Amino acid sequence: MTIAGAWPAQRGFAFVSDESGRPQPWLRTWTGQKRMLPVEGAVIRLAWRPDQTRLLAVTDLTGAEDYRLAELDPDTGHVDWIEAKPGVRHEVGVPYSTESQPYSPDGRWLAYASNARDITCFDVYVRDLSTGTSRMVLQGDDRYLPACFSPDSRQLLVLRLHQNTDQDLFARDLDTGQTRHLTPHDGPAKYQPGAWTEDGIYVCTTEGRDYLGVALLVPGRPLTWVATPDADVDNVAVGPQVVWSMTQDQHTILATPTSTIEVRGIASQPYGRDGFVPRFAGDRLLVQVGAADRATELCLVDPVSGESRQLTSYSDDLPDDLVAPQTVWFTNPDGLEISGLLYRPRSATEPVPAVLHIHGGPEGAALPVHDPLIQRLVRAGIAVLAPNVRGSTGRGFAYQRLIYRDWGGGDLADFQACAHFLMSLDWVDGTRLGVYGGSYGGFAALSCLSRLPDHWRAGVAICAPVDLAQSIHTFPPTWRRRAVDWIGDVNDPADAARLAAASPLTHASAIKAPLLLVHGANDTRVRIDGTEQIHQTLTKLGRTVRFIPLTGGHEVSERTELDRIDTATLEWFTTHL
Repeated sequence: MTIAGAWPAQRGFAFVSDESGRPQPWLRTWTGQKRMLPVEGAVIRLAWRPDQTRLLAVTDLTGAEDYRLAELDPDTGHVDWIEAKPGVRHEVGVPYSTESQPYSPDGRWLAYASNARDITCFDVYVRDLSTGTSRMVLQGDDRYLPACFSPDSRQLLVLRLHQNTDQDLFARDLDTGQTRHLTPHDGPAKYQPGAWTEDGIYVCTTEGRDYLGVALLVPGRPLTWVATPDADVDNVAVGPQVVWSMTQDQHTILATPTSTIEVRGIASQPYGRDGFVPRFAGDRLLVQVGAADRATELCLVDPVSGESRQLTSYSDDLPDDLVAPQTVWFTNPDGLEISGLLYRPRSATEPVPAVLHIHGGPEGAALPVHDPLIQRLVRAGIAVLAPNVRGSTGRGFAYQRLIYRDWGGGDLADFQACAHFLMSLDWVDGTRLGVYGGSYGGFAALSCLSRLPDHWRAGVAICAPVDLAQSIHTFPPTWRRRAVDWIGDVNDPADAARLAAASPLTHASAIKAPLLLVHGANDTRVRIDGTEQIHQTLTKLGRTVRFIPLTGGHEVSERTELDRIDTATLEWFTTHL
């Protein structure tokens, strides 16, 4: 789900849900009445106009991530397409868990980014809502994304997102056309904007720190720190007060300058597109609260008293035998500490098989929120370990940067440590281990199967990069400028050799375990060609391999497709483990 925030006159709120089978906008009153506002495509995120007469929807029609922008009339459901050019990608706000507001406070402007001029970068535009005309206000040489406007609507805050760990903030004066760099610094650092207030700009940043803290940025002055905990802050929300979120073990801490409350579950997410973001509705926070053994629910939380009111009851539709994980810690051969979520089947009476479930990103995180596949595996008597290996968010800046230019390097030692940890458990059958992952997690699964082949009895790889050099060549155009710092330089002979040595395709002949491959035909992040290639290679070698091509893109949004993948994965592991 994705929350857009409160609806006029406290009537309720808007959110994205796949209740209809695909992500669509829904309106829900505080008393529980709800209705869908249908729009073409899978909806990625929502935002209200300041007067709340229109609801902005960002949609993906084919899975190719050429996002289109539409405004919806909440009363009539009428759809007005603002930007819908084929082959052009449009973005509003920042693809992180801090809140973005693409509309100016005075209701005159809508800010968005587009790669229409140059497919390799994002320019920033503002649309005059009274005339319907748009103009470019910042020409980009990288990924530039509008975050929010100044309180007087005269300036626009823009994020330069070079990497997930290398960012900068700029202020663009819409009257004079001047652009001011607000965050000059040496080396990479995170600057994730929260809100622009009369006092200044609230940001989550690692400036001079390993962990994300909360600071107030006033142009021309040093940062004023608001919170500097010895853990990453997930996001900051600004309303009647300033509230920041932190994930501790399997719950969220909501903190203000004067109070701290604990939420039972995960109410913020440090990585991902606008999900799990607390938003103010009056003096309460409208939050999503998730847990592994129950559905994600929408709640109103008092950030001072901790009083909570649950607004939804999605858990009523789930089985009552869901399993909550145990948080575990272990070290890799180099002494690096790795955390993980360990799910143990309730009916485990003898050593059971286990699956290593590797998240994507690689800068994502394994969080204890409901995952239908994990619960289906556990119900079938298969244990699951979801680790947060190097590169994961939530463990500090340095830990996240360990994966840079080292895909298929040190992370392989982490996966081996995961396998050894599972083998050390007396209730796990260490001879029946499987490995699963999507995107980077798929690359990791293939790395395990091809370079640590003796550990695994079966594997599943979804939308996986199989050849790093090939993947860099076919990256989305807006990712090209980050490839050298993130993965490697295909034009440097030494780097090219390193990339080849780290690629699963190079070692495909070593794969012995039965392998299930899944990939979307419209995937623009990781082309389907590599999966087709490794499938052909393994078929010629006589290995047990199955390939399921999908019609969508990198992120599956259709509920029927998700269920199809999960069902095939469950059958694969129950058959081969």
